[in-house]
Amino acid sequence: MAARDTGHVSFGGDNNGAVFIGDHNTVHYTEERTIIAAREGGPVPVRRREHPDPRWLPRGAADLVGRDRELTRIRDLLAERGAPVLVHGPPGIGKTAVLSRVARDAADAGEDVVCLSAAGLETEDIVQELFEACYDSPGYLPPPERLRRLMGRVRALVVIDDYEGSAESLERLLDATPGVGLLLASTRRLLGAEGYVLPLGGLAEADAVALVTEEAAGPDGAMTGEEADAVRELCRAANGHPRTLLQAAALMRASGVLSVAADPDTAARALVASLDGDASAALRALAALPGVPVATPALAALAALPSPDEAEAALAELRRLRLAEPAGPGHRLPDGAPAPHARHDAAGYATRLAAWVRTAPRAEVAASAAVIVAVLRAAVREEAHDPARALARAAAPLLGRCLRWGAWGHVISLGLTAATNAGAAEDVAYFEDADKARKRALGMLLGLHLGGLGATGLFAFLGKGGSLLSAQTAVIAAATAVAVTAAAFVGLRLANPSVADTPATAVSAEPQPQVAGDPPIRAVRSDPPGQDRDPAHEDSGQDTTRDQRRDPATPPAGTPGLTLSDDDIVSGGSADARASGFEPGERITFSWTGPGGGGDLGARTADARGRATLPDAVHGDLAAGRYTLTAQGRDPGRRGTATLTVRERPAPRIRFDRAPSSVVAGTALEVVAAGFDAGETVRLTLGDTTVATAAAGGSGTVTLRGTAPADTGVYRLTVTGRAADRFATRELTVTPKPPPDLSGGWGGYLNFRDVGGGTWEGTRSGPDWVEPNSGCTYPAGGPEVHLSGRPPVYEGEIRWIYGSGGQDCAFEWGAATFTLSEDGDSLLVRAEDPHHPGRWMSQTLRRN
Repeated sequence: MAARDTGHVSFGGDNNGAVFIGDHNTVHYTEERTIIAAREGGPVPVRRREHPDPRWLPRGAADLVGRDRELTRIRDLLAERGAPVLVHGPPGIGKTAVLSRVARDAADAGEDVVCLSAAGLETEDIVQELFEACYDSPGYLPPPERLRRLMGRVRALVVIDDYEGSAESLERLLDATPGVGLLLASTRRLLGAEGYVLPLGGLAEADAVALVTEEAAGPDGAMTGEEADAVRELCRAANGHPRTLLQAAALMRASGVLSVAADPDTAARALVASLDGDASAALRALAALPGVPVATPALAALAALPSPDEAEAALAELRRLRLAEPAGPGHRLPDGAPAPHARHDAAGYATRLAAWVRTAPRAEVAASAAVIVAVLRAAVREEAHDPARALARAAAPLLGRCLRWGAWGHVISLGLTAATNAGAAEDVAYFEDADKARKRALGMLLGLHLGGLGATGLFAFLGKGGSLLSAQTAVIAAATAVAVTAAAFVGLRLANPSVADTPATAVSAEPQPQVAGDPPIRAVRSDPPGQDRDPAHEDSGQDTTRDQRRDPATPPAGTPGLTLSDDDIVSGGSADARASGFEPGERITFSWTGPGGGGDLGARTADARGRATLPDAVHGDLAAGRYTLTAQGRDPGRRGTATLTVRERPAPRIRFDRAPSSVVAGTALEVVAAGFDAGETVRLTLGDTTVATAAAGGSGTVTLRGTAPADTGVYRLTVTGRAADRFATRELTVTPKPPPDLSGGWGGYLNFRDVGGGTWEGTRSGPDWVEPNSGCTYPAGGPEVHLSGRPPVYEGEIRWIYGSGGQDCAFEWGAATFTLSEDGDSLLVRAEDPHHPGRWMSQTLRRN
């Protein structure tokens, strides 16, 4: 075994410092490595902010046209403070505008408000942002129980736009924020009985015409009769869809009402072609990341603009033309907006973003977590593996350092894929170690019970296979300026903070540098375990340095000794060697002997207490056997020894890392399995049918994607490697497709609601409407449609109106059929005139 290479690569960026993971573990990041250790004391002190951090305050909001009823309903529901409110509807229907108006009005009324965009974020990152907005405790990831307790004290309106997580993720979000009023927007109806759901439809025709007229012609609304007719026809064709109307109005303002009405596509292309270089580059970058808000500094990097000032100037022009809209920490391309048709430069975006990440402040990187993940996905999809590898390597430690661990997990996974395909063995090892480290950290955060494990048991529980302290690996619990206690004590602290401080194996660490700007772990006043500091007062910062008495297992000064952080490892594992009892300044050489010979491990100089630590002294490819490690001073007689046992690594067990227990018939199916060899071909079968094949990555993990059967039932789900005995299996239940949700706006004038028993009722939305043939009036809010049954064809009735010149008006119901399109966005209505049997009327209703 050769001595370690002590060189390192600097990745730059603001990734140095310490963070707290739970209340009893710390992570200390440097450019070279990440170190793990337990933390002394009680819960990490936190201080509730008097008002939420201004970074999450609502932006200015414009007055809305035609949304008074929805705004009043939302405010009334939020006033009850008993359940969350979800506004849902298709993209561009106005959800963001409605949420912004509610948030701004609440803030203006003196209420505490926190606003954020969930686009591209994992639920755990959303929750961490909420915690940081409400509490002043930098670099702290609270355990779930304490997080819920702390957030339960917060009385604020939390507004989350663009939430597209699963119903299960939403349940976790609700559980973590028990004390707040919660208002969300999504394209899906996620809430059930635990909250209120408000579908958002298109604008009524009069409101739509007013909106377009003001945007296209200005406040005076000066238009010719022909132009006004064109605007009215546009509003009908768009079914009152606000974003479509605003984009058309911007085109009309630039190109003229009639030219846009005659050929909107040509007008849109001409508008995009007229952009200057900076605005065009910014638009291309936004178009490459659909739906993801891009902060101005990151946009400047992606678009290769000289500085954020140029990016902001480009955004101002794009906002004016409705080609960019504010969202979350930045801007995004609105759905349906025209964009350049040039191919997206995935490799160039990844390369430029990596260069920016290496020098950007940590807060800016945290705000761009979703952008980093989206650029990585695009680069991997386009097989730009080397730029993707470089971006992931630069971003991973920073995202771990700023506690965006949901994004960190995606970056590790994508980086591993890119490094594997690029043949970068060193980076493959880095990402594999980082993945293990993240999983260990999350296990510690959840307080996995380690009981009374000693040093050997603890390291076996955490897992082995690679250097626990490899360079830049975001590992779980980190060392700081305090000496690390015994490995057995670390294991006990994770599960039970009250365990007596009685180390089973002496372990010490060289002092680690304190990074400026980070909370000094030894200078933190801690409350007793299980108690939280009064959040209305700031931590005093009094020193609670632990007792400096020598550990019982430490040999007295002048008697050299050697201990290992783990004296029983599997092949490929690692252990630190810690020498003590030497003279201050004495040079200590570490070496090994055992099966296959021996060799030097490295050298260190004893500190003022006569101690020295050689991290990762044991690492790499030691064969199974019994080894002797020696710490040798300047004289042959001044030495300490320790015995190490290396065991064969057991063959990995084939297993499912992620697999659903049930899926809906005909929908996408994805499973993740592990335990295979790198490059091994793996098959996914349902019963006897193969639905997917893929090659395992460098970590032995494989993702397989297929489609669930159309027939319902219970199936045997199996992953199989190169041999029949290399498999894992479980049951999969295929459930029927749920009936489609017809609730919401249709045709620009109907609002459907479920009245129970599989029956839907459509009532007229907007103002009263005069039917032109009869001159009679359909009243607003009156029922006009009933339908029931199962898709795609429903049976029902529509309400006819008869009269002449507005006199002798009478309503009568007539039978009708309703055929739902495959995409669920249109209904073909075919109805028979009850006064004239055999005369049929057909009409297509589209979702607003």
